[in-house]
Amino acid sequence: MCAQNPLYIALPLFSCLLATSGAAIGALYSFLEQAPMRYFSPEDSKLMSDNIDAVLAVPDNDVPQAWHNDTTGNHGSAMSTRSFRHQNMNCRRLRIDNHASGVDARITADLCDVDGVWKVLRLPE
Repeated sequence: MCAQNPLYIALPLFSCLLATSGAAIGALYSFLEQAPMRYFSPEDSKLMSDNIDAVLAVPDNDVPQAWHNDTTGNHGSAMSTRSFRHQNMNCRRLRIDNHASGVDARITADLCDVDGVWKVLRLPE
């Protein structure tokens, strides 16, 4: 990935991927096979996506926002840990924690506001 030409993936596309059935995600992306998202119901995916939107709507960092599905027992949280600028765009680093069916995972993602739409810049290690 070149710093002058980063690859952006639209957050809505990310949300659609999350809404895909667990089996399909596991088949397409083997690294997700043990991830909690594999066990998410469509409602879990919506709750997580809405939670991420809520975190991005608040300008403050270090304010965790949690979600919980009483029906499935699955839950998670998201928090912006850093705000920064990249190529004249406002960006945020999110830490996303999810739990489903006894599986926990933490994902860190840098997202940037591109013309009013948050897009994934990179998944830092």
